[in-house]
Amino acid sequence: MNILSELTETDIRDRATDSSFQRGYDYYRDGSVLEIARRENRLTAEVEGSSYEPYQVTITLGQRGIENAYCTCPYDWGGDCKHIVAVLLTYIHSSEEVEELPPVEDMLADLDRDQLQNLILKLVEHQPGIANLIQQQFPPMQEKALEDTADSRSLLRQRQSPLDSESLHRQVHAILHRLDHVRLSELDSRGYEVTHGLDKILDKAQAFVEANDGRNALIILEALTVEIVNELESVYDPHGEVIGIFDDMKPLWTEAILVADLTLAERMELAEKMDDWESKLDQYYSEDAFSAPQAAAIQGWDHPPLQRVLEGKITKLGAWEDEAPWFADDLAVARLNVLARQGRFQEYLYLAEAEGQMDLYLIMLARLGRIQEAVDNGIQYIEDAGGALSLAQALHEKGETESALRVAEHGLKLQGGHSELLRWIRDVSASAGLSEKALTAAINAFREDPNLDNYKVVESLAGERWPELRGKMLEGLRQIKLAYPAAQVYIFLYEGLIDDAIAALGNCDNYALVEEVVDAASSSHHDWVISACRQQAECIMNAAKSNAYYHAVRWLQKARAAYLATGREAEWQQYLAHLLNLHRRKYRLISLLEDLLSSGDT
Repeated sequence: MNILSELTETDIRDRATDSSFQRGYDYYRDGSVLEIARRENRLTAEVEGSSYEPYQVTITLGQRGIENAYCTCPYDWGGDCKHIVAVLLTYIHSSEEVEELPPVEDMLADLDRDQLQNLILKLVEHQPGIANLIQQQFPPMQEKALEDTADSRSLLRQRQSPLDSESLHRQVHAILHRLDHVRLSELDSRGYEVTHGLDKILDKAQAFVEANDGRNALIILEALTVEIVNELESVYDPHGEVIGIFDDMKPLWTEAILVADLTLAERMELAEKMDDWESKLDQYYSEDAFSAPQAAAIQGWDHPPLQRVLEGKITKLGAWEDEAPWFADDLAVARLNVLARQGRFQEYLYLAEAEGQMDLYLIMLARLGRIQEAVDNGIQYIEDAGGALSLAQALHEKGETESALRVAEHGLKLQGGHSELLRWIRDVSASAGLSEKALTAAINAFREDPNLDNYKVVESLAGERWPELRGKMLEGLRQIKLAYPAAQVYIFLYEGLIDDAIAALGNCDNYALVEEVVDAASSSHHDWVISACRQQAECIMNAAKSNAYYHAVRWLQKARAAYLATGREAEWQQYLAHLLNLHRRKYRLISLLEDLLSSGDT
């Protein structure tokens, strides 16, 4: 089945925020997607953006749709970025631009054994890391079955034999050294390959933990830990993403130990290993990686204070003989996760209460159907808006909408950010037909976080009140000054208020945002467009950024259009002549400017 051919614009829209989709659509329409190619179910492309180097996009699809979409841009605000959206839209609407590359299998089909062997040897010669990758392709057959199955958890539950530890060590080692022989210019764009590979292995450990197969989870975690600890000095990790994987491993280590049913001797041996790993990590990892896992190994489930709590004998000390250590919450949450998966709900409630995990205690009450207890205790004990939202969501999942909204509205009186809570109240109220409550929450959500998505929701809910509310909201926007004005700018552009968008933009140096305002203002605010475009172009040219000169010319094209629209061609020619004289020693730039002078286009 060709998943790529089944993609629709709705599928793409569902993966992105409204603003990301709209901006991605603009990028697609403006032809910002470059060198898009498809090889089987993988798309690759370059996309021009706010950086002077094109962003690299890689999209992989599988039987259930888009499995992975990666872009080298720094976007991190939920959903796909505009560059990924633009690539997907280009694929489904402009398929003639997509270069179809043959499957690797077809490229190799006619090669005989000697040709294949020579090819592999040449590849290894140029990329020595490929030798390790080849070695990875021969794990035990049961490992391959685990990777290929669509439902790995089902297989994990059936599995009794231990994983091949040596194979896992080789696999992790090869992943850590994937970039050893990559060109320096490609390191940043391909750096994700290491962390992505490690994350996939960590996901397997997670699956084993959730299937209560702690021993196999521990084999994976030990392979990851040992190889990372031993190879840290030689691994490409400029942003600390490899060492940062210990943030995700800590809770998994703890839970794996708790479900592994280890003997006392095995637990003590593991605790000693952790001491050794911790000492080697000290100079690289600023946090304590193994305190909670070590405590889980030393105490197990038969630690006397813990046993008393699980029997319902709760004291102020909780599950500890003396004052609780700093990692007590981490250990408590790991124990609660295990108890929940094993269906030991009363023990869960005892431990959550004893360890002060009241949010988790209340959520479990709700899930067990003890609604009134959950609500009454929630009103009494919840301390912040986030806790209120979690309990409200649990109550709503049980069909208790009225109780859920009561708890959520109580959360608005508590400390913490209210934006997410208000959006939840808004959406649940709207679904329940509580239009006035939904509108009130929507207005407050916009006040808390004035962005285009929240603005549009108020518009959709306001009905006849929209003209009045629109005026108040826009006036409020004009009165505030945000460090990053994109939210204001997008709202003003949405309303066609170009003067307000320009005022909100101020001295913002985000190229993409400036360009969006320039494009919107191109037919009405010619003087400002000329000034803004000249400023952007001159910044590039004066800095002698030769690899970005074509961006400068793009800005000059926009300036030229504004000059000509106001009948000022002579002024444009004079300005361009000035640039040619000023930058006469920059031969690469001069060539582009001369083309612009002679043709009026590039």
